[in-house]
Formats: sequence, structure tokens, C-alpha cells
Amino acid sequence: MIRNRLLRFARNDGNFDTKKFMEKIEILKSVFVFQGLDESLLGQLAAQFKEARFAAGKIIFAEGAAADAFYIVEAGEVGISKRIDAQREKLLAAMGPGSVFGEMAFFAASPRTATATARTGTVLLTIGREDFMGFIVRAPDAGIRILSGLLQVSMDRLEQTSRELVTVYRTGTIIASGQTLAGIIRAVQDELLFAIPRADSGATFIYNEFNDEYEPLAAPEGTAEIPPSAPIIASAASEPSGIVANDTSALPFAPEKFLSGARSVLISPVLKSSRLLGFIAVWNSKITGAFNNSHRLLLSAVAGQIAEAVENIKHQEEERNRMRLKTGK
Repeated sequence: MIRNRLLRFARNDGNFDTKKFMEKIEILKSVFVFQGLDESLLGQLAAQFKEARFAAGKIIFAEGAAADAFYIVEAGEVGISKRIDAQREKLLAAMGPGSVFGEMAFFAASPRTATATARTGTVLLTIGREDFMGFIVRAPDAGIRILSGLLQVSMDRLEQTSRELVTVYRTGTIIASGQTLAGIIRAVQDELLFAIPRADSGATFIYNEFNDEYEPLAAPEGTAEIPPSAPIIASAASEPSGIVANDTSALPFAPEKFLSGARSVLISPVLKSSRLLGFIAVWNSKITGAFNNSHRLLLSAVAGQIAEAVENIKHQEEERNRMRLKTGK
């Protein structure tokens, strides 16, 4: 009966897919901003959403383009990035299934402030600005609730960005403090555990070329060195954007040997020119599902700073050694 009522809102153009229409409704139900809407309103909205597919690497919208639509990720992953200069882009967010993006199209008739790109094969649901505004005219109370939810999403993202900027600034200050590498790593790890409250422990491993091992410069007592052949090293090296594992039992390596008691874990490689200098891990030992992509991006940003610090300290040591040899002569 409910299904028949919902189908009244569908656009029947001769190629109507009943199953797909009902799937759209289920997707809308799962998205935070649409939760609590009654079935008839969900049916009206589902009729307005269209499906769009993008291959990995394809641009969904570019920075500076007209903001005329809003998107929901049905499957795959979308990266939101901003160009820093002609050669560099910064990844601001990674959106998985159920995530919404492009919502600022409904708050201001201004150009896109970032670029959205499919990081994998991606399926999206999209609704145009005019169609959505038409829905608000027909159902103003529901429209206001949805807009309030979208505004909350935008505010949460702004808070996340502010938190990342503060952490990156503090990390930069620590790196510039003149401490030893071990001192820097310990201080940065404390900063990360503060910035990611769901993490209750952490470890940072840096490669020691003399021992041919990854040494734990900051880690729980008793943490062992890791040989380059260990599966955890291969996993870190193969995921330059980092790993979010919300159930460590599914990992291709046994985390308990190096990440004591981890049930949820974030891992970010410390890379320099595709060379693995080490990795940073933070984890929660009590619950699964503790972390998300925003945490991964924050950890990745800090890992990039650590990579620069490791290289700079190494170059300084090499220069001091050259000066000693020169003086000795």
C-alpha cells in the first residue's frame, strides 16, 4: 500500500524503474538530513533525484564552476580538493556512501569553492537547485528541516577544517622547536591524541637504515621494532592516503603485535617522493567504528609534516658529519 502511494510521485516516462525508485527512497532515509521525513515527502524528493555515474578520476564539478546541484554518494568515493597553486592541490575531504556534498549550492548563488573528483568508480544521486527549491515551495516545513540539516553539515565541516588547521599549526611549531626527532615525534603524537579524541593510543615508526628496521619513536612500552618485510609495512606503503580500519579483525596483518589492543585504527604512511620513511598510527582499544575519513585526512596532513621533519633532520646530520670530516682533515 505504502509502495503504491510512493509510486504516484515517480516520473513515468516509459522507462521507469520501480526498483531503482524504491532504492532511492531507502538511500534518502539513510542520510542524516532526510531522516524523519514521512513517506510521501520522501517519494516526492526521490522523484527529483537523478542518478549520475563517474569513472575513477573524473571531475564531478570544478572549482569556480556554477553551484547548481547537490549530491549524495550512493557508491564509491569522492574527493573534495582545493588548488593551492599551479602545481599543487590539497585534499580537503573524502566522501563515502551516504555522504552529502555540494550543499552550498542551496545557500548562495556563488561559484564552487573546491573541486569534486571521483576517487573510485562512483554512483551519485543529484538534485538541481531549481528542483529542490520547487520542493521547498510545495513542502516548506520539510524544506526548512532539510536546509537546517545541510547547514549543520557545512558547520561541522568548517569545524573540522579549523581543527585540522590548528593541529597542523601546532605540529609545525613543534617541528620548528629544535628538539630531537624522537622529541618531536612524541610531542606531535600527544597533539594528535588531543585532536582525535576517539584515539586512546598511538605509535609512530620511523625507518632506521643502520638497523634496517622501523623503530617505534613514540609508542606504548614494550612495542617492538618492525622489519621491512612485515605485512603492516606493505599495507602502509600501498595506501598513500592512509587506512581507516574500523574493525581490525579485517586487516591483512595482525595489529596486536605492533598496535597493542587496537580495535579501530588509523594508519598514515610517512612518505617522501614515494619512499616510505615510516608510518603514524592512532587507535581505539575499546570500540570498533571509532574513526572516519576526516580523521584520516588530518593524520595524513600531519604525516606529511613529519616526512619533511625527518628529511630535514637527516640532511642536517649529514651536513654536520661532512663538516666534522672536513675539520678533521
